Order: sequence, then structure tokens, then C-alpha cells
Amino acid sequence: MKKLIYHLFAASALCSIIACGGKDVKEGEDAELAFDSIIKDTTVSLTNEISSPKAEIHLNIKYATGKNATVVNDTLLRSGILTPDYLANCQAKQGVSMALDSFLIKYIADYRNDLGRLYAMDKEHSTSYHIQYSCNTDVRPGRKDVFNYIAEVYSYAGGAHGISMTIAKNIQKETGKILKLSDVFVPGYEQTLNDLIVNQFLKKFDVKSLKELQEKGVFVDMEPYATENFILKDDEISFIYCDTEIAPHAMGQITVEIGNKELKQILKQ
Repeated sequence: MKKLIYHLFAASALCSIIACGGKDVKEGEDAELAFDSIIKDTTVSLTNEISSPKAEIHLNIKYATGKNATVVNDTLLRSGILTPDYLANCQAKQGVSMALDSFLIKYIADYRNDLGRLYAMDKEHSTSYHIQYSCNTDVRPGRKDVFNYIAEVYSYAGGAHGISMTIAKNIQKETGKILKLSDVFVPGYEQTLNDLIVNQFLKKFDVKSLKELQEKGVFVDMEPYATENFILKDDEISFIYCDTEIAPHAMGQITVEIGNKELKQILKQ
């Protein structure tokens, strides 16, 4: 999408945004890290026509309060839980509510600019220009000193179906750092982890070889890999492969779990 100035359509967009839930907390910053939520719902028309297609947007975003909240929230907002990832390259640090408003304004501006021109030439297919986007987040306890931040995202932009996906981030409480696989496993872990993941897929689909797995439609024309979209739990790690990432849409999102016992030889202590 073309880059647009954030304040484009600001007045009309913000007037239609309904916010409730928690508010950005400035007090108690020394308190233990905790979480509140902000909900923003908006429906906007593509054009001024009565029968105009619409964009329906729903955000339910958990945000940190208390100790290290500023660092944690800035990390979350730039982590890609919101798509498109408009906030990743934003230089200024913003409060959560203001950042979400900025996201909505940009999203609406791009919708009206990019799809508005197409709709003007294709009004007989107006339903193709009705879109939906939602992001619902949750916070769960992970391993020691780590929490799991989970975003359930749904997007529909015309066509036969929408796309649902789970985006997971594992965040250190003290530093606000998002952990990658290289932070969890010892150097040189890649091949061993890939082998373990393939074994779990073979069990999940009740097949005996990678070839048979590919015949089922998984990892076709690609090498199996460990996704960075994982949930670090006390006793296991869940690896989440989103809809259409490694298999056809009909198979949906696929998750495999590997226990700490199996991972012991490559886990950092």
C-alpha cells in the first residue's frame, strides 16, 4: 500500500472510533508488571454513497502497566501483532491508545485510497470491497520470567474466505525483549530441532516419511523448518504454522508441540 500521511482522514476516522476498557496508566509505574486492555471498534464507509462498502475493524489489545510497562508496550506495538505493521518504523514513542488511533487512521486512509479507486471502476462487484479486520490479544504465563502474548487475528478482504491466524510473542518481563529461537536454544540447534518438528508432524498426520507428509499437502515444495511463531510454556514449546503457511487453506492453522524432555539436548539452561 502507498505511504500516506497519518493525519489523512483523521477527523472522520477518529469520530467513528469507539474506545472502552482500560486507559494508559501513568501511575504506579513501580508496581508489579500487570495488564489491562483497550478496545476500539470502528466501521467506516469506503465512499459517501449510501450503499458504499465498509471496513469493520475491531481491536482488543492487552497492554502492560506497572514495572517496565513503557518498554514492554513499545515492544508489543512494534512486534507485528497489528497488520499491516504500520507502527514498526514509527520513530516516536506513543501511549498505547494514541498508537492504536494512529494505526486505525492509517488503516482507514489506505482502505479509502487504495480500494476507493478500484471500486470507482468496479461497482458491480461492491461486496468485494467490504473488508473486516480484528485483533484480539491475551496474556498467559510462560516459563520463568517470561510471559506469552497471543494475538488472534482475522482478516477478510473479499474473495472466498477470510484468514485467521495466531501470532505469539514470548517476552522477558525484566527487559521487554521478545525471545527468538536463538535465545531459547544452544548454537547449532537448527537441524536437531527441524528433525524433532518433522517427527511431530509425522505423528500428527499418521504417516511414516516426509514424502508421505508432503503427499498430505504439508511442506510441499519447501524444506521443513522451525517457525519463529512459537509459545514457550513451562513443559513444552508449541510451534504455530498459520493458515496457508505450509499447507492449503482447507487444512487451517497447524500447531505441533514438543516437550522439554525431547528438547533437552538443545535447550539453553
